Amino acid sequence: MINTDFRAVRKWLRELEDYIESSRTVGPFLWGLNKEECRIRVQQLIANLPSDLENADRVLVNSDRLIGGAQSEASVTLQEAQEEARRIHDAAREQAAKLLDEARSQQARMIEQTEVYRLAESQAREIVESAKESARQIRQGADDYAYEVLTQLENALAKVMGTVQNGKVHLENYLNHRVGTRR
Repeated sequence: MINTDFRAVRKWLRELEDYIESSRTVGPFLWGLNKEECRIRVQQLIANLPSDLENADRVLVNSDRLIGGAQSEASVTLQEAQEEARRIHDAAREQAAKLLDEARSQQARMIEQTEVYRLAESQAREIVESAKESARQIRQGADDYAYEVLTQLENALAKVMGTVQNGKVHLENYLNHRVGTRR
């Protein structure tokens, strides 16, 4: 696991170089170390820092940005799905209410006609049942739509997380191989 970013490592090496330059010396030696040799080694470390570290740092910054964007997009998509489901549900309820009102009106007219009363009652039940079924189907459609949107969002987030995890594993393997230490 990487706990320090590339910029911090480079900064610390520059500080070490400055420290060596400003240290007290006895001739060319710094408390038993050759000052010039220490300065050369620090400069070699800085010059030979692998470009992959800088690229990895950029990948981490981009990953954070992508995750933030994905979370924002997920929130917007979820809100849109909820609004769409609400709209469909409200439309279904309105349609069912209209159908029910129509059925009641029709039933009242048929009651006035005594000889067709039974037929009217039967048709009214069918209309009510049809309205209930239509409302149920519309609600089911809205629920299915919301579930599908959330599943697609989950899959997109899983892909982003997989990419981030693979990047971290690749970087950790590289560091273990190249540097020989594990962070």
